[in-house]
Amino acid sequence: MRLRPKERKSAGHHAPGTVRVHIEPTRAGGLVYETLSAIFELALAPPGAGRIVSDGGGPVVSALPFDVGRQRPLHEPVLLSEDVHALVFGHPKDIERLVSGLQEHFTVEDKGSREPGHGEQVRELVIGPRQGG
Repeated sequence: MRLRPKERKSAGHHAPGTVRVHIEPTRAGGLVYETLSAIFELALAPPGAGRIVSDGGGPVVSALPFDVGRQRPLHEPVLLSEDVHALVFGHPKDIERLVSGLQEHFTVEDKGSREPGHGEQVRELVIGPRQGG
């Protein structure tokens, strides 16, 4: 069965069980990426899948894809010095797995989401230092 052009683009666009994360390139953002890499595997993605395109012709930003199917324990405390803003793109259930993994080491505040289609969501998170830890 051949897919129509629109279906072809969305079919290879995003692998189930993976979430793409965009964080501004700061020292604290790098620490969050390192923590995510320690908790979850980096996912192999087809060319172009590591990008998030904003609505209305805005900028295209790069994003690292993580496989959230399996989570590894992280036994060391992570000392984050400032809040980090992140855009997370994926299926709602997969995003919840990523957020759950982050909440073991950071505070995570959900600033809202939108649904661009195909059952996927873009969620804005503020990841901060763990209080009292």
